[in-house]
Amino acid sequence: MRGERRVSNWLASKGMPAGVAAALPWVVKLAVLGVLLYAAFWLALLLVFAIVAAWAARNADLDYDSDQTEWRMGPAGYGLYREDVRVDIGDPCEDE
Repeated sequence: MRGERRVSNWLASKGMPAGVAAALPWVVKLAVLGVLLYAAFWLALLLVFAIVAAWAARNADLDYDSDQTEWRMGPAGYGLYREDVRVDIGDPCEDE
């Protein structure tokens, strides 16, 4: 408070109207508060996006083996099958 009063008196001594000199510290405080709220808003928004992304990653169905790819004997001989379709290249001379 003492520093604000000193700044107000100094500004008034330099020719600034007393009302403006008294209001200037409040304007500066409000501007600083606005910048802090702006920064806090974006940080909170970033935190919300991070939480949503973590939740989505946790609940995502990342089961890559859900297609049940397996090595077995099937209609096209022994090989890697996904359902009833052989997905590996196989050996063309296998059945000879």
